[in-house]
Amino acid sequence: MSSNSYPDDSRYWEALNRITTHEAMCEERSKTIFNRLDKIDGRLDAMSRQMFMIGFTIICSMAGLIVTLLLK
Repeated sequence: MSSNSYPDDSRYWEALNRITTHEAMCEERSKTIFNRLDKIDGRLDAMSRQMFMIGFTIICSMAGLIVTLLLK
C-alpha cells in the first residue's frame, strides 16, 4: 500500500480482473444449468404424457373387462 492508505493500481486491476473472470465463469455455469433444466423439463413432460396414456389404457381395459363380465 502507498502512504495515503489507498491500494496501489496493480491490486485494483488484479481484483477487477478476478471479478470479471468470476462473472464470466458464473454466466457460463448458469447457461449450462439452464440448458440442463430445459432438457430435464422436456423429459418430465414426455414421462407425464406416457404415464397419462398408460393410466388411460389401464382404466379403459378394466372398464371393458367389467362391462364384458356384466353382459355375460
